[in-house]
Amino acid sequence: MNPLIAGAIHDAKNGLNLLNTWLDEARRTTPSLAIDEARAVAARVGAQLVELLVLYRAGEDNLRLVIEDHDLADFCQEVTSEIILPPGSNARIEFDADAVAMLGAWAFDAYQVKLVLQEALRNALRHGKDNIRFAVATQASGGLRFTVSDDGPGFPQEVLDGKTRAMDSASSGIGLIFSRLIAERHATPDGRHGRVELANDGGAVFALVLP
Repeated sequence: MNPLIAGAIHDAKNGLNLLNTWLDEARRTTPSLAIDEARAVAARVGAQLVELLVLYRAGEDNLRLVIEDHDLADFCQEVTSEIILPPGSNARIEFDADAVAMLGAWAFDAYQVKLVLQEALRNALRHGKDNIRFAVATQASGGLRFTVSDDGPGFPQEVLDGKTRAMDSASSGIGLIFSRLIAERHATPDGRHGRVELANDGGAVFALVLP
């Protein structure tokens, strides 16, 4: 990707941000399913543009993570509060805030990790039925695991086998490539790196593990 294309993506992202502002205003004055659908589409496209820019910076060796301590309860609340449910959806995101509050703080790049988790949540909402589960827990071996699971049909076997970079046939695969990049860039001085794990267990299970 050359700088001209990267600049065009940046301009498009700014235009979508402005569009979202007007869609929010339209929703307040004249709510409708059509406006809700437009908001959901704009949010999804905007996220993909941000992911493309991050992948571009990584390709230019110009991606630097901002690793700082973040309160996990506050962070997870921010992640879920910004998710736009699909129009007409009765789905709900299950999240045990009290359990997460006991974990305290963890060091990671909040902006990039939030993008990864919101991508996973949007994917779960597209394919799940009613209940989307979002959980956070520490691992006995060290590290922090964020999990997003749904009650849909699960990941295709070729995705689990690593034969495709996309999480479903309607996806470009950008989200999964981005997620794996951000996971891998989280590392400790002793050489441990983050990772993404995909599985099926009554639906699709996406896990982001940070060292």
